[in-house]
Amino acid sequence: MNKKLFSLKILFVLLGIWTVTLPAKAEAPPASTEIEVDPATSVPKRSTLNHSLKPGNNDEISSLFDNVVAVQRKAKVKSGKFLFNPYFSYDFSDAPLTMYGLDLNFGYAIGEFWEVYFNYTPYYINQERAIAKKVRDLGPLQSTGQTAEVTLEKVIASYGIEVNWVPIYGKDSWGPYGIVRSDTYLNMGFSLVKQDSGSGNKYKLAIGKTFFLSDYFNLRFNAGASYVERRALGVIAGTTIGLLEAGLVYYF
Repeated sequence: MNKKLFSLKILFVLLGIWTVTLPAKAEAPPASTEIEVDPATSVPKRSTLNHSLKPGNNDEISSLFDNVVAVQRKAKVKSGKFLFNPYFSYDFSDAPLTMYGLDLNFGYAIGEFWEVYFNYTPYYINQERAIAKKVRDLGPLQSTGQTAEVTLEKVIASYGIEVNWVPIYGKDSWGPYGIVRSDTYLNMGFSLVKQDSGSGNKYKLAIGKTFFLSDYFNLRFNAGASYVERRALGVIAGTTIGLLEAGLVYYF
């Protein structure tokens, strides 16, 4: 046998043996399954975030959703409905007599955004405030001998019109699990106020909300102010009073 061929055969055999006995390089486990252990306590260490998964700044929402707008439905269709809105009106002012009243509104929705009412208040609660009692407690005047008092005519009743402009509707959260649909409106009113010996005008402006609890039974709250012409010793004087109103509204 040729010495060169014999040497080549021995070389190939040695290379084959070295290749078979060479240990294969172990692959590292995935980063998500690797758990580090504290050698002192043998307790697994807290895993850290893989920041390589952080989304890039170039991520964009698909153009398929560019013109998608979510608009919720209204609580109910109001157009063409007859309305009955009883509410209690509480005034807070510095006038010597209160003007608490039970108002009755009979209305009609001429559209989804407008409600027109005939307002009638058959009775007002007139009570003396603290300022009127303090003046009377001063006793007789030295000059005339008469007892000082604040003279202001009582408000007996009133009637007029009210208009609600309802440009906003939505929903409100009542507690952690309750959602109630509602409307927000601007309330404007004008009425004639009957007093002991005459009458005066009343102008009203308020903001309110209607909470729709059922098809017919719904809550309504107003907050605003009114300007009332009241008589004192035959002279008409205007008074601005704050208002808080709460009641119900029925749609028929």
